[in-house]
Parts: sequence; structure tokens; C-alpha cells
Amino acid sequence: MPTTHGEQTDAINRDSQAYWNKRAATFTRGATGEYERWLMELLALEEGEEVLDMGCATGTLAVPLARAGHRVHGCDFAEAMLAILDERAATEKLPVSSHLLAWEDDWEAAGLGANSVDVAFASRSLMSGDVPSSVRKLDSAARSKAAVVVPASLLPSRDPRLLTYLGRAARSPRVVRDVGRALAAMGRVPVYATTRTYRPMRFSSFDEARSDLRRLAGPEELTAREARLFDAYASDHVVRAPHSDGDGAAAEHWTLDYRLPVTWTFIGWHTDGSAWT
Repeated sequence: MPTTHGEQTDAINRDSQAYWNKRAATFTRGATGEYERWLMELLALEEGEEVLDMGCATGTLAVPLARAGHRVHGCDFAEAMLAILDERAATEKLPVSSHLLAWEDDWEAAGLGANSVDVAFASRSLMSGDVPSSVRKLDSAARSKAAVVVPASLLPSRDPRLLTYLGRAARSPRVVRDVGRALAAMGRVPVYATTRTYRPMRFSSFDEARSDLRRLAGPEELTAREARLFDAYASDHVVRAPHSDGDGAAAEHWTLDYRLPVTWTFIGWHTDGSAWT
């Protein structure tokens, strides 16, 4: 779950806490098992290692890592996400500690300063902002190794199909490049891998789905023409869909009638400067 920062228009900063708090109730069911397996295989954690999960949301990765026997520090800036994580951890009696923490906060004061964990990673939560500072914080916190998964395609907070329909352009992120430069300056030797996922689009009402779709058009105000086009687009592509609530009973949600692909790049490194193995 994004916890990015900075003043760039493509950044999701602290003003979006309300958005992510609202999304918390439906976020857990949108977890991608295939992505989890891909990332945990790349992390290749040793038995019993203590882990920092920055941007943990409701525990997409923190919960399975804790089930595997790791002590996990789940960090996020959305209280509602952490409340669900705490409930999940308590229900299963998992070794998870939650921390209300953003990239720009004082990690030392939160007990997550230098060499506080074995492994520190940020999964799809570093999109823009002060990338070098974020990389240094992960590197400092980890005794052994650190990693990020960052977008290599258009940000997941943008919809290229909608932007094309509105006649708007979108700038591809440069996070992969910025992370690489930060690691080079620190004398780290990174390893890279890529995968593709699809942005979760599951909402409890048409209005909630429409509001999220509007966010995917970017922060700029819509012109009168764009507003008309957007209304027509939302009417055509936001649809009602049934799903199971997990107990076998039918439930209903709203979604887009197409999928939004995002290409992600894993960048991992050893914090002592040695090559990743």
C-alpha cells in the first residue's frame, strides 16, 4: 500500500491517509497471492529473521511472513490498515508489531533505526518523493539485506486508458533509475527482477468506484469537456459485479470492466555492499 511522500504531482503524500483508511475494509481481499509468492521467493529469508515491512497495508505480506515464523514490524501511515493488521495478527497469535509510520517520519524514534532488523523491504510503497532518503532508511535499518518493489510502468495511481480517453498525457515514473543511483552512491550491488500485476478495483458502491476512477485521471482539475467525458466513461466502465464473501454467500461490489496492468521491478541489495546471492 503506497506510503510515498514529497511535493511532486504524481506522489501520494500524507493527504491521502483518508483515502487509504477508506480503502482498508476492501483492501485485504484484493491481495495477489502470485505476487506474494514471487516477492517472498526473491527475498529468500533465512529462518527466524526479523523483518521490517514498510507500507504493509492490512498485512498482505506481513501475515504470511509471520505465519512462516518471522518477527514482522508492519509499518504504514493509514490507521485503518494497521487496525485490520492488528486484528488479523491477534486472531492468529502472530508475531507482528504494527507501527504508524511514514517514510519522512523519525524511524529511530519508532524503534526502527540502525540495525534494528535483519531484513527491511518496501513492497509497492515507494513511488516518488525523496527516493535516496527512503533507500538510506531501509539500508540503515537492515543488518543483512534490503529491497524495494517499485513501478517500472505508469504509476498504479494512473489509468492510461482513461487518460487517453480524456486527451491527457502521463509521465512514466523514474523510481527504478533513482533507486539504482542511490544504491550506486552508497556502494551497494543491486539485483533486479520484474513482474506484472493488476491494480485491485473493488468498491462497495458506484460512487466510491467513481471517486477512485477520478483519482486515476490525475490531480489536475477537469475542464468542462473533460468532466463530460469522464462522466460518460464512468457510466460505461464502472460495473456491478457479484463475488463470494468468503462464507460462500453472494455479495456485491463495483469494479472496472477491464484490468489495469502495472509492471513492477524488484531491487534487492546486501547492506554490507556484497553481491546478492
